[in-house]
Amino acid sequence: MSAQDRVDMAKPEVTTRDHGAGVGRSLLWLQNAGLPIALVVLVLFFSIRSDLFLTVQNLRNVGLQAAALAAVSCGQTIVILTSGLDLSVGATVALVSVVSALAINHFGMAAGILCGIMTGAVIGVINGILITWFRVFPFIATLAMMSVLSGLALSISGGTPITGLPPEFTSLAYTRVGGVPLPLIVSVTVLVLVFLFLHYLRLGRHMYAVGGNRQAAILSGLNVSAITVTAYAMCSLCAAVGAIILSARVGSGQPSLGGSLPLESVAAVVLGGVSLFGGRGSIFQVAVGVAFVSILSNGLNLLNVSSYTQMMIVGGTLIVAVTFDQRFVARS
Repeated sequence: MSAQDRVDMAKPEVTTRDHGAGVGRSLLWLQNAGLPIALVVLVLFFSIRSDLFLTVQNLRNVGLQAAALAAVSCGQTIVILTSGLDLSVGATVALVSVVSALAINHFGMAAGILCGIMTGAVIGVINGILITWFRVFPFIATLAMMSVLSGLALSISGGTPITGLPPEFTSLAYTRVGGVPLPLIVSVTVLVLVFLFLHYLRLGRHMYAVGGNRQAAILSGLNVSAITVTAYAMCSLCAAVGAIILSARVGSGQPSLGGSLPLESVAAVVLGGVSLFGGRGSIFQVAVGVAFVSILSNGLNLLNVSSYTQMMIVGGTLIVAVTFDQRFVARS
């Protein structure tokens, strides 16, 4: 075979390689810019279809609706970055709501909120221990914990809401600071703290390392079990913050609160570009994902779309996001 023949045979390989690189760059650009563009299109669509969408009151409602989801999604982000998953966040919200409401009625608001936050931390540690010490897959461990926590919340409350909460607690959901709802300020604070933790603390960077390549993290001397337990504890702590926000908003401790949060939080995280395979993603992109899910839900409510149809739409959106994530990982 002549040298010229070898050159000619190599040309298609170069072309294929260049084409693959071009597709990879296109996927990367779409991952970074696709959701913000979709969010703008969504806002324009609902603005045209409903006169109420851009009103000040409705935008405040969107902020209130996004606050709890943002807090829960921040925790879900931490777990997914370690290549895990927490399906028990909704049940955690329900149990924390019931426990904190009972504690507030008996010991006061500050003690009740602290009791709820501690309950969330304990749940997260148990999840982490099940996954690390007992080698239970995160999907199974948190799915089983979801059932346990839901049953516990119903048992403690007797299946009925815990009412009689003091006005100073229920007013937290509607307090404004500079015209901004207090729950939204709390959720933004959680988001900023999680960002600082993940990007500027060694433990946060270790979580990226565990999710990116678990075996390499072990060989590097990282305590992967402790890092994983910490991730799940932080996830449940964030869920507890979301539970306090929702409990104040509904004015009671609800044993059925947060049922849609597992789906919505995973959707917001994956839409925000965090890979379900772990090790890749930004918390500020997750904030855009939270905004997208919240605005989508609010706009569909204004258009009188049933809650069942909304669940179908959110689920379909999650399927598209996961499919894109898998294609991106396969190309990278």
